[in-house]
Amino acid sequence: MGQAGFNLAIIDYSADGTDQAAFSRGRVDSLRSAPAGPSIVLAYLSIGEAEDYRFYWQAGWTPGNPSWLGRENPDWEGNYRVAYWDSGWRDIVLRYLEKIQDAGFDGVYCDLVDQYEYFMERGRSTAAEEMADLVAAIREAGRIRDPDFLVFVQNASELPGLVPSYLETVDGIGQEDIYYGYERDGVATPSEVTSRLEASLAVFRDAGKTVLTVDYPFSLSENRPHFDSSTRLKIDRAYERSASNGFIPYCTVRELNYMTVNPGHEPSAVRNPEASVSPRPESPALFPNFPNPFNGGTVIPVSLSRPVRATLSVFDVRGAETVRIHQGTVRAGRTEFLWDGNGADGGPASSGVYFAVLETAGNRETVKLLLVR
Repeated sequence: MGQAGFNLAIIDYSADGTDQAAFSRGRVDSLRSAPAGPSIVLAYLSIGEAEDYRFYWQAGWTPGNPSWLGRENPDWEGNYRVAYWDSGWRDIVLRYLEKIQDAGFDGVYCDLVDQYEYFMERGRSTAAEEMADLVAAIREAGRIRDPDFLVFVQNASELPGLVPSYLETVDGIGQEDIYYGYERDGVATPSEVTSRLEASLAVFRDAGKTVLTVDYPFSLSENRPHFDSSTRLKIDRAYERSASNGFIPYCTVRELNYMTVNPGHEPSAVRNPEASVSPRPESPALFPNFPNPFNGGTVIPVSLSRPVRATLSVFDVRGAETVRIHQGTVRAGRTEFLWDGNGADGGPASSGVYFAVLETAGNRETVKLLLVR
């Protein structure tokens, strides 16, 4: 992960789903602290389906036994729909959460939140509220042990419209198929679906939540990316459209078994491997901040070949200045500025994407910051 340069990792708590292959706290810490690697590590947690390769699965379980266990997902072998409102399933989820926290993860990435749609379509009028209640229970339990514990969810971006309080219980959301993959991998998502999803994700963004988009532009393979000219154009379009909305884009394969580094969209640590060791003498240089994402303060390095007058400010995704960190002369060499995550009024800035902008005479440089409360 350190070589890949990503700042946010979402991984399973175990190499194969079993306790025997579970990642140790030391292993998780190594991901968090690796040079140029992720500073936040989230554990995948399926809350809408049970998986028969997990620690909790018992021999003899079949649909209907236990009572909350439903039918197997025909598209994902070994995954079974659950009555997620049942106390028996909730107890399993919370035990799972304990294992994740014991391993030192920074938070969870909850999948199958959109399972509530299946039950609503079949007449369970309380399905949306019950799913929101489960996510809230995960957040409450997680924060008892770790006040900074993060809860991200996948899909179901329309849920705040049904349960307004849901928005308060999550720190971020990942939305799949918003630009490619809704109907088939490698195929553009219908424009009306994209517009609907962008509108629902804007609710999260405007509430200061982190919004991730995950698209599948690879049409030739489900488990390994390829970068022909047509696919690269799709990737570029997905990244541009997502970023223009203040979202954080990523393109990968459906199987999620491959760490995809998309050409032209590599993490900054990969694009500029020299940034941490040497400045560019020919012009002012604004380097990637660290840690990033962050939930306290973050350091913004600047390196100059000679003393110059400069302004360093932080802007939100709408282009409004959040805070001015420095205005005046900056000495030659490397200088590290600290942003404490507060706005100009001294109050904490909301979670979300920000941009640090360094301006000197005839030069303007920008890096992206991710604040996660």
